Amino acid sequence: MELQGKTYLVSNAAKSLGTDLSKHLAKKGANVILAGVEHVELNDLLGELQEDSEGDHKVVMLEQAKEIDWMAIMDEIEEAYNSLNGFILVHSIFTENRSVYDVSFEEFNQVMYEHVWGTYLGIRTLRPMLKDERDAKIINVIEPSFEDVFERNLYYTVTGAIEALTHSTAIELRKEDVDVYALSYRPSIREDESPERANPEAISTVMSILSGEEGRSTGQTLIIN
Repeated sequence: MELQGKTYLVSNAAKSLGTDLSKHLAKKGANVILAGVEHVELNDLLGELQEDSEGDHKVVMLEQAKEIDWMAIMDEIEEAYNSLNGFILVHSIFTENRSVYDVSFEEFNQVMYEHVWGTYLGIRTLRPMLKDERDAKIINVIEPSFEDVFERNLYYTVTGAIEALTHSTAIELRKEDVDVYALSYRPSIREDESPERANPEAISTVMSILSGEEGRSTGQTLIIN
């Protein structure tokens, strides 16, 4: 399935994986909406995409857990593109504490609010903008924390909550031909590996979903080890 002329939103587009995904989508001829809070970095990326591809790209400011931000970008997207073919929510999860048992209420609430509530808001707000086609896709991409303690902090707790939300949303949207996925990294920590180690496989997986190259059941969590 060709991505030429299709329109996708990528959240946290200024992060490593978000940037790589945006560049791959642009090279395939898609229109890419770069979302995030890093105004300078996003505009720099926009310049790169405009120079290297022919798509109609755009930057929107988005703090994922704020409903007012989602409503604002919906108006911008409607004006510029009319509709979406899909959106990719990139989650970069980091917590300060070494143990999930030592996390304060404030930290727990902040991380869950950003990633889980933010995911719910994004799906609820942008769902009406997805074209009623079988290729409409919503993908949650959960980046690994590269801290050596990520298995013991909130990373898996938040990942599990996003996976559960993905599954329940997929059940609701199945009748509308909208597919919903979660993509989770669970790499082992090895000092001889680069922090970028999982990006190529993650990007390949996302692109195969968007292109319809692999028949995957909606609601699945796809794990990269």
